[in-house]
Amino acid sequence: MALLTFQVLEGMERGRVLADLLPPITIGREEDNAVQLNDERVSRFHAKVQEDGGRVILTDLESTNGTRVNGHPIQMHVLRIGDQVSIGRCLLLFGSADEIEQHIQERKDLVKESPGGTISFESDEFGFSAGGSRDADEDLPRLFPDGPPELPGDLMPLQVAQTSDLLAHLHDRLRSVIEAGKSTPTEGDEKQPFKMDWAAWQRLLQLEMDIATYLKKLIDPSSDDE
Repeated sequence: MALLTFQVLEGMERGRVLADLLPPITIGREEDNAVQLNDERVSRFHAKVQEDGGRVILTDLESTNGTRVNGHPIQMHVLRIGDQVSIGRCLLLFGSADEIEQHIQERKDLVKESPGGTISFESDEFGFSAGGSRDADEDLPRLFPDGPPELPGDLMPLQVAQTSDLLAHLHDRLRSVIEAGKSTPTEGDEKQPFKMDWAAWQRLLQLEMDIATYLKKLIDPSSDDE
């Protein structure tokens, strides 16, 4: 089981490095937490960090003010090296300096290997490429800066079927929204089509494709190699 490190970037404990943490651990205001944060906006037991299947999972423990990763509110999230965890007025960086440097080098290697010297970390999710421009409302870092999360592996047949049903449901509902956006109201019809700029529309279509891709890979994992 890997030991964890959090670096405190902001808050009363700013500058502390909390290393060699053996999961599961809790983060909160009380002394009983492995990571104690002196901030009244932090709940007594605010969040839990545990390891499962080699992945590190952050869970908000129904805290009063919530937990954010890379600026986005979460209930549960698989942490990746370099993620920024906001709890109260405290900002924690997940990973040691060495782990983060290694992660940087790995991303550099990916950039070098890709055509034209660039890599589209987010193209599978929203059509953005690394270093590309963002809209005015895209100031926050991505919740998944290295690309969309992977499908879970080693699922039982029932779990595969249930996950497939869930994704199919989301795909069906999303398709109904897209069809509604394309429809033109007839005379006397009180319904009005929603308006969306072209970039947002393209993201919506790409999202539909992402869900469809997840469905394909879930049913046929070998399709990932095609």
